[in-house]
Amino acid sequence: MKSRKIIGFALAACFLAACGEKKAEEQQEEVVKYNIQTLKPQSREVNYAFPATLVGDQEVNLFPQVEGRILQRHYNNGDYVKKGQKLISIDPTPYQLQVQSDEANVKAAEANLSTAKLQFESQQKLFEKKIVSQYVMKTAQNNYLAAEAQVAQAKAALAHSRTDLGRCSLVAPISGVVTTMRDDVGLLVGPGMAEAILSISDLTHIRARFSITENHYAEIFRNNHIVGTANGIQTKEGKTLSDINNNIQLRTKDGVLYEEKGTFLSVAGTVDRSTGTVQCEVLFPNPDLILHAGNSATVIFPEQLDGVLVVPQTACKKLQDKYLVFKVNANGEAEGVVVDVVPTDDGKEYILTGDALKSGDEIVADGVARIQEGQKVK
Repeated sequence: MKSRKIIGFALAACFLAACGEKKAEEQQEEVVKYNIQTLKPQSREVNYAFPATLVGDQEVNLFPQVEGRILQRHYNNGDYVKKGQKLISIDPTPYQLQVQSDEANVKAAEANLSTAKLQFESQQKLFEKKIVSQYVMKTAQNNYLAAEAQVAQAKAALAHSRTDLGRCSLVAPISGVVTTMRDDVGLLVGPGMAEAILSISDLTHIRARFSITENHYAEIFRNNHIVGTANGIQTKEGKTLSDINNNIQLRTKDGVLYEEKGTFLSVAGTVDRSTGTVQCEVLFPNPDLILHAGNSATVIFPEQLDGVLVVPQTACKKLQDKYLVFKVNANGEAEGVVVDVVPTDDGKEYILTGDALKSGDEIVADGVARIQEGQKVK
């Protein structure tokens, strides 16, 4: 009798334990609930940021074209100069003397020409009267033609010496900001110099040069429907990258957002094999000369993306340079998928790139840190 009671108590304990375990499992299933999201195409604007170097819209290096010592410079470093303004004076003395000598040579050649002409005309009349032979007349004619050539040669030499004299004054070929390199007074300069003595940058517009990756290069073409045509890189409707991208921003090195908007100027037609990047340029107006050549900045490139798949950042687990997203399979289980992403500006979402996931797929939107591969999530 006593043994029956013990067995009864044991069975009751097992039953209660089983009920407790079942209840705990039910409670656990009730507690673990995941936010499931269905992917569908959406539109987003993304601001891509690229480090850039600023250069003048037009830069000209000046080299002396004649040899001599610098007598005077007519500007200060950093001055804004106008096209045609005199910048440097080189000692003109030897070139002035050469001009005077060539002028005298021209006068002498012209005098010889006049004499040769008189002789030729005289011999021609005598030949017509059969007083002199044809040889004498032809000799006078040849002397006249040679005298004409000497005059032309003397005038060419004079023009050359006058050009050299004019080159003793270096003038600005463009309007812009001038930067001194080697223009100290008394310095001997000449056309064989390896370095320019000064440079001028047109800073009324500034070019921002930067590099983009091969993948982003392809995205620009794909998202803007750009193709290579006989007229260059443009859309089928004839619009260029400048027409499409004319709202580009620039952030200076101190973090200030430049108020003028830039226009996409150019993109290299090929990818640099050594770096895997493509060189691009954006043109910014610089009417107040706030931007300076040589400075560093950041180009902010807005791009409207349509028909993209977007996931919350809480749905992604970092895996080195990629991310892991848990897709819900047909059995309601978590299936890890490695994806490439682009962050949006709000810092809350990622735009999916590639084709690892497609529209209509269900993903776990949060709590991915606790999920294991194959876990029941739905």
